[in-house]
Amino acid sequence: MTDAELIVIRDGFDRRVNDMFQAEAGKPLARAKKQPPLGPGRGNYIRAYAFSITQFAARCFYLNEQIDDANAALIETMQHYMDHPKDLHDRDNFHWHSEMLCRFIEFYGQTGSLHPGRLSAEAEDRILEALWIYANAYSRVVSCPDAGDGPKVPASTSPVLADATQTWHVRESENHHVQIFSTAWHFAKLAKDRPAYASRTYMDGHTAQAHYEAWTDYINAYCLERAKKGLFIEMANDGYNGVLLKGIYNFYDFAEDPTMKKRAGYLLDLYWATWAQEQIDGVSGGGKARIYQGGGDRVSGNRHVQQLAWFYLEMGRPYRISSPTLSALTSDYRLPLAVMDIALDTKGRGVYEIHQRPLGLVKTGYFRPPDYRMRTDYGGIHRYAYCAPEFIIGTPMLEARPLEDWAMISSQNRWRGVIFAGHKDARIVPQCEADDAKVTYNQQWSVQRKGTLIAQKLSTSTKSGAMRVWFSEPGLSNRIEEAGWVFVEAEGAYAAVRPAAGGYVWQPSEDAARGDWLRSNDEWAPVIVEVARKVAVADYAAFRNAVASNPLAVDGAVLRYTGLGGDAFTFYADYSRPPEINGTAVDYAPEYAFHSPFVQAEWNLGVVSIQKGERNITLDLNDTP
Repeated sequence: MTDAELIVIRDGFDRRVNDMFQAEAGKPLARAKKQPPLGPGRGNYIRAYAFSITQFAARCFYLNEQIDDANAALIETMQHYMDHPKDLHDRDNFHWHSEMLCRFIEFYGQTGSLHPGRLSAEAEDRILEALWIYANAYSRVVSCPDAGDGPKVPASTSPVLADATQTWHVRESENHHVQIFSTAWHFAKLAKDRPAYASRTYMDGHTAQAHYEAWTDYINAYCLERAKKGLFIEMANDGYNGVLLKGIYNFYDFAEDPTMKKRAGYLLDLYWATWAQEQIDGVSGGGKARIYQGGGDRVSGNRHVQQLAWFYLEMGRPYRISSPTLSALTSDYRLPLAVMDIALDTKGRGVYEIHQRPLGLVKTGYFRPPDYRMRTDYGGIHRYAYCAPEFIIGTPMLEARPLEDWAMISSQNRWRGVIFAGHKDARIVPQCEADDAKVTYNQQWSVQRKGTLIAQKLSTSTKSGAMRVWFSEPGLSNRIEEAGWVFVEAEGAYAAVRPAAGGYVWQPSEDAARGDWLRSNDEWAPVIVEVARKVAVADYAAFRNAVASNPLAVDGAVLRYTGLGGDAFTFYADYSRPPEINGTAVDYAPEYAFHSPFVQAEWNLGVVSIQKGERNITLDLNDTP
């Protein structure tokens, strides 16, 4: 697309956001219900209630309507937190919408940058006091015992230390961690210049000014480290990554420090570039983490990043107001033209491979919440995808390690498989059956080269049952079973699946997702997936014959198989050795953090190249203004 064409789409962002707000114009507040605690000893679960208030207020302030009602609702919510401090400190409530509370003050407070005074003085004061109680409990410049005149830290609270050398010490989970420290930074920024708060000391004995400076240094280091080391632990998760990015948008829009603004903007550019190259029509492919089972892993749902793709790129379908996307939708950040081109030109991207090296391994003893401490010398994951206009197949290739070696936010519900063009829900997904909570940990390991993927259930998995493969009903047709293989046809591709040994049975979908499960009779047998472009073979029969002719032998615990691409795989089903491709073991520590035709960066350097055709961007996060 030309620059002019891309600019038209980019500049339509404001119109699409305005249309979203206008579609809700005049509607009264519809409060979501407050829910009981999610677990023993916890506060009430009021996230949906708080979201409904936040969404209503955002729309009212944007459209300049029902201003009194919006302020009254915000005061009501803050009063609830004052009256129920346990709810404020519960990990699933306050910081899920606090970034918008800060944004309301920045835009609409008494000295707001857009429309000062739309947020009433009383509502602003109540918000600031709730933010103070929260930040005082969670924010630390130095380690200290619970002391001072402020509220004591509840037993369930996990304070976060503003130590710029330890940005890979993660509290609760990755997205929670960013929500916590972004709120801590933003309150300190607001408080340091307000007489009512500037002289207060936190529990650690420091003022808002000290906290602001420490968190600014921390955030600068955080953004640089993610560019150096393969982005996020919760790999390519459209939901949790979308929640994490809320704070990054606030850093970009409201940073006073020029280095912080620059690095936050570059981190957004990098995130969106990696997303753009690995999606078809807004549906992301490739290896992922924390993709909950029960339909959400097999149906393209209302995920936050997918929602934002509509507003940035007019890709997919329009969406209504959603609290987790409001920070992005009211931000000045826009996608670079090169990133837009990558996202929109699916056909022009051609056929290519993506390599990424995210972190996943932890220091001994720090694999579970609330305290993750990541290994930064060796992440243990080689995230790989093979992309064509008709499909994307990808997996996180990783070592067969014990559960305790991995951060649970990395090992939980890892996703691998194929998405197909033609229908947003068209996919094939190898997946172990989960427990009632739809959660597995460390369920599989795998190897992939081009369109050939081999996956196996790990003996060190937990909460993992039978090895299965999902075949969607949407987008897949003409299923044929022959020579031990199951063949299907998509709009522009053919695919084949088989367990290496033991055979299989069929199970219908047990939920709303439309499709069938291929269930392996031997839960430990590796499963082979092959996918090929229709334009690369003569016809469906030729594809089936080629797959059925591929050399396949199982010798004890060793599977030897040659894929359609001509690559010879040796897979050790007893986990004794890493898989081999053409006689070479998988490299779990490649020399790059990102490597594809579109996004490239050496490991631990912090300099990223984004390119598409003649469009080139260099993101040097080491450079300071």
